[in-house]
Amino acid sequence: MERILSLFPPNDCWLLAVIIGLPLLGAVSNGIFGKRVGKEAVSLMALSSVAVSFLGSLIAVALLSAQTGERAARLVWTGWSWLTVSGRSGGGPVPIEVAFSVDALSGAMALIVTGVGFLIHLYSTKYMEHDQGYHRYFAYLNLFIFSMLVLILGHNLPVLFLGWEGVGLCSYLLIGFWFGEERNAQAGKKAFITNRIGDFGLLVAMALLVYYLGALDWDRIEAGRKNLLVPVQLWPVGNTVPIADYLGADLAKWLNTPRYVNAATLVGLALFLGCAGKSAQIPLYVWLPDAMAGPTPVSALIHAATMVTAGVYLVCRMAGVFVLSPAAMLTVALVGAVTAVLAATIAFVQNDIKKVLAYSTVSQLGYMFLGVGVGAFAAGFFHVITHAFFKACLFLGAGSVIHALHARIHDTDASQDMRNMGGLRRYLPYTFWTFVAAWAAIVGLPLTSGFFSKDEILFRAFTSTVKSPVEGGVLRGDEAQIQLFQWPSWAPQLLYALGLAGAIMTAFYMTRLTVGIFAGEFRGWTVVKRWKDSAPEHHQHPADSGHLEGPIPQESPWQMTAPLVVLGGLSIVGGLLNAHAFFHYAPLDHWLEPVFASAATGIAAVSSAEHYEETLLALAFGAFVVGVGGAYWAYMMHAGRPARALAERMPGLHRLVYDKWRIDELYEATVLGAVDSLAEAAVWFDKWVVDFFVARVTSAVVAFSGYVLRQLQTGRVQAYATIMVLGLGGVGWYLTTPHASAATSSDDGAGHYSISASAGLGYHYRWDVDGDGNWDSEDFGDQASASLNLKVDEKRQVRLAVKNAFGRVSVRGIDLYRPKPDLSAAPAPAELERAVRAIQGARGDPQGARGGPPGGVLPLGTARAGVPGAQPGAQP
Repeated sequence: MERILSLFPPNDCWLLAVIIGLPLLGAVSNGIFGKRVGKEAVSLMALSSVAVSFLGSLIAVALLSAQTGERAARLVWTGWSWLTVSGRSGGGPVPIEVAFSVDALSGAMALIVTGVGFLIHLYSTKYMEHDQGYHRYFAYLNLFIFSMLVLILGHNLPVLFLGWEGVGLCSYLLIGFWFGEERNAQAGKKAFITNRIGDFGLLVAMALLVYYLGALDWDRIEAGRKNLLVPVQLWPVGNTVPIADYLGADLAKWLNTPRYVNAATLVGLALFLGCAGKSAQIPLYVWLPDAMAGPTPVSALIHAATMVTAGVYLVCRMAGVFVLSPAAMLTVALVGAVTAVLAATIAFVQNDIKKVLAYSTVSQLGYMFLGVGVGAFAAGFFHVITHAFFKACLFLGAGSVIHALHARIHDTDASQDMRNMGGLRRYLPYTFWTFVAAWAAIVGLPLTSGFFSKDEILFRAFTSTVKSPVEGGVLRGDEAQIQLFQWPSWAPQLLYALGLAGAIMTAFYMTRLTVGIFAGEFRGWTVVKRWKDSAPEHHQHPADSGHLEGPIPQESPWQMTAPLVVLGGLSIVGGLLNAHAFFHYAPLDHWLEPVFASAATGIAAVSSAEHYEETLLALAFGAFVVGVGGAYWAYMMHAGRPARALAERMPGLHRLVYDKWRIDELYEATVLGAVDSLAEAAVWFDKWVVDFFVARVTSAVVAFSGYVLRQLQTGRVQAYATIMVLGLGGVGWYLTTPHASAATSSDDGAGHYSISASAGLGYHYRWDVDGDGNWDSEDFGDQASASLNLKVDEKRQVRLAVKNAFGRVSVRGIDLYRPKPDLSAAPAPAELERAVRAIQGARGDPQGARGGPPGGVLPLGTARAGVPGAQPGAQP
């Protein structure tokens, strides 16, 4: 071990580059050369790259176990300095490096991604062997593993975001892999666009962290996270609400009242928006069921080991930030619990086996968020691990069933409809027993992995609460203090009730699925021994399955059954990683304890929590019995008649649930409808404003101008001569016309104005300066200027008449006005004296009247009414 430690030093562990880089190498190789080298070479490259990455992850985890010291074990590898962003004013720049690290959390996640990912790669070699896009499929699959490893091993949020976007791209490519069918292409686009909504939240969270912490890497975020405990004014956005003054005094006061929130709450909610998109929580869960459009191994990879667990991983990674906001934590827990129940109700009535499993994934993800939302980060992450085992096994088992039905049923929908199955237990023994093992885990059969992980989440949901991050719950800032949100006393009971209801429903619909596939008589076709397909092009419709003959359904090849056996076994024994119930044995908790040490200080247990253990354990077992027993009674003992009768009694409710509560239709009518309306408005604007007015009208004006100009360019000398004569006549007319133009200069302070008339050929002038309507002289003279004085606030029109050498006369009126002096600003001493004189002159007061100084001029510093500095009540 010491030799390995010396080869991979903790601060420069280039092993991480190998773990991440090998799947990328496989993706590039298969993408470029795969079509030329053949399927065997493609399989070898895809499998070996992920297998070696898994071995590297094992070595990294071993290196972590060998580290000692007070700090949590971590291996770091820094590639290069990427960029620098500007932080808060005075906070300095924030460097961003392409760096990767592995600790207890990311190490365990890397093992799941590469280990389960390898099994899915192996399974795919047979499942996809006849597909024409074989090399393209494995290139995408390797790229998916690479992106997920970048996400979980990134040492800062920007690098994590690269992997975050990478898995989004790969989901688009793999969900729409068979893009020849429109619905598959639409499903890929739906997943991609829905995830972009969540990604906006993650970008906002990074911007807030840069502003308040000046950090984006895990170490500095953890070190400075308490700086998020500051009040932030959330409303109004500016100083006031613009329309508040028009709504009445009381309403204006209410609207303009500042409202504050904890900065940690803003960061936590923004992060959770990103997590809700990636991990399919309300309201962004709608993309995940449609992800079934891709090949079944893709569904297993997305639902079990990679993309959908990224949101839970991010909450665990940022646990120290989330616990600073009880409001954000309750939001995470409540959304998770409601999602678990809502998705379970939809899974009740689905007949497509992949859709049942898809809504099961949404529901189980809700359990994970319920766990991390109540502060049970290790329990929530433990459910990520157990879910990877049993959900991958379930999806791959469903793929094995679909593979068997494709021997006779070539229609995609029909081959996935459980109404065309039944009785497959005797034909597909390996698939049956491994599927049952995964079923036992997900429904919570005691001592299976799912039982231990789900029981711990339910126990912690009932017995945990999030403490206030500040004493007394009052957060004080420089500008305000706020009362932080406190968890209500009813929150643990509500969360537990929702979780328990979800557990009962999970046990019911998963038992219904298992019975529908494997129990009873086979309904796919009439089995005929030594049957030969005489019409291989025939495609069966679900309605005619009873009139179809076919061969004995065959078990899948070993490349498909071997992953099922491994995952089925892990579904049973994986619970030993954290067997709190019964055994109080929790090595995973101890392994993750250093990662969640700071976050654990923000979580408190309710009083006497240990006394609830046996009661809650009995209730968890009761949920298993009620759910499984109810499904067994309805679908085994009565062949589904009670369910059909209930659907007939409440056809409206049944159709509503079958239509997935019509949430997609709601989005179609609201969000998508608004986008469509905006697009239609843009089309109208483009058609009538841009195309018609800007393009057509402008071109018409240019064309008309060209037409007019073309009429002038006739090429006839007579026409040009005529135009020249007309032009000369116009110039002559202008020159023989007098122009009574004048320039005015004014001194408003002194009231003195002067007017200067312009000169011209033989110009003579006469004036009406006093504005009485009569000319000051009867004859025109050489006086080209005039001067006059005006009183304050006096208006006058001065007339000017100009006669030129041709005896033609032009008259113009010139309006003059002397404004009142502006006394709002402190004037200079000379201006002050003139202003006082002006005021007195306007009133007709003699200078020096009423005891004023000689000459009517105030000495500097004397206060007068109407003058800056005047004392109240002073006599003007």
